[in-house]
Amino acid sequence: MFYQKIILFFIKIIKSTLLSFENFRKNYSFALLIEYFIKINTSLIIYSHTNSEHFMKKILKKATTSIIGAGLLSAGMLLTSSNAMASGYQVVLQGSRVTAMGNCAVGFRSGAPSLFFNPGAMAFEQSSVMLGANIVNSNVQYAAPNSTYRAETDSPAGTPFFLYGIYGINEKLKVGVGVVTPFGSTVTWGNEWAGRYSLNELSLAAIVVQPTVSYQVTEKFGVGAGLDIAFGSVSLRRSAPLEAQDGSESYALLEGSAKPSVGFNVGAYYEVSDKISLGASYRSKIDLTVEDGDATFVVPSLAQGQFQAKTFTSTLPLPSVISLGAGIKPNEKLQLALEWSMTGWSAYEELKFEYDAPVLGSTETVSQRQYENSSVFKFGAEYMATESLALRAGIYYDQTAVKDGYITPETPDANTMGYTLGLGYTVGDKFTIDVHYLLVDKAERENVAAPNSGGIDGTFEAGANIFGFGLSYKFGGSSSKAAE
Repeated sequence: MFYQKIILFFIKIIKSTLLSFENFRKNYSFALLIEYFIKINTSLIIYSHTNSEHFMKKILKKATTSIIGAGLLSAGMLLTSSNAMASGYQVVLQGSRVTAMGNCAVGFRSGAPSLFFNPGAMAFEQSSVMLGANIVNSNVQYAAPNSTYRAETDSPAGTPFFLYGIYGINEKLKVGVGVVTPFGSTVTWGNEWAGRYSLNELSLAAIVVQPTVSYQVTEKFGVGAGLDIAFGSVSLRRSAPLEAQDGSESYALLEGSAKPSVGFNVGAYYEVSDKISLGASYRSKIDLTVEDGDATFVVPSLAQGQFQAKTFTSTLPLPSVISLGAGIKPNEKLQLALEWSMTGWSAYEELKFEYDAPVLGSTETVSQRQYENSSVFKFGAEYMATESLALRAGIYYDQTAVKDGYITPETPDANTMGYTLGLGYTVGDKFTIDVHYLLVDKAERENVAAPNSGGIDGTFEAGANIFGFGLSYKFGGSSSKAAE
């Protein structure tokens, strides 16, 4: 069958892409994803002959287990170098169709990702399940001022994932739950580069579970709201300018898990006509706090009296996000989307660690961040080449939240351009596979470190190549279009 060949072709592309990354081949959790692709490859062919809804439920259940298992096994690498993806440590990779359309999702029916991007539109969606993941290959380069010295990160490939389930209580009321990774950062500079006293390695992971309810007030207007239950962890290592007798350099290592914190989200969606739709959404700020994290100081014995702390406490904000979007449908085959979002990065004023005992005579260390609220401007398009095949593309401009002088090795942020491509193919009436690619291009940026910022002088440049996929299955009424 023609569609079988198309699906198998997509899978081969994804498998080849994943295996091209050295870090991917070395990571067991990524190997699970490869195994999953092989299984789904066979399952699609079987499904084409059985067309059994019960059979597809079993496939999606196994797929969900594979994705979540892989993600949890690589908890330290759920989010890799998000500073090369979005402003600050934000990650916007919560749906394959959405990513392929320039991260637009608020102003039109985007499918199951409506649960995350605009719960008001979820009332118009069918009962469904969706899961997917991304493979992120990022790089940050550093050039010292007035010098030929260069350095670059060696960060591992990461796998931000998403999982959604929507159920229709009746024609107007929908409930659902999502599991997403909207914030985080993993960046590895090593312990030999010139800025090692600022940072060796940082791993920040945040997972949000979002139970959501949505109600269709009229045939054209819907509202929704949900809770954001956030979990997180952090690991930070930096060198210290102290040497042991064997010549090894000292370092500090801070590790801990944040206690669960709760925020909320709301959204509204309105279809002005068959050709125009509007949407708005808001996600509240959440403070993730690590209490009694492990503080380890590997220093010469003569200096150990200056590093008495064993635990630390620190709080990091997951900032609020407000979004406005519009969908324009010139004809039955073409869907356009425009969107603006603002992230409340002004909440991130400082990075503070409080210790249970003095470190160099003080029970706390504070680095100024002084982030500013930043906006993102997005455009996306989708064209139905056939009844089952959707072609997608998009572009966005993401303003940096980091002021001049406050660039650090942990978040060497800059104004960003994102370029996206993707496609979706529907197998039968209800099962859809989506694939996407995102090129992230951050502007080169020179930094003269502000006092007490924890940064270093020099020039930073970052970018990323991101590949991903999504699998979705609709229950109830049938639809053969990949765009629905």
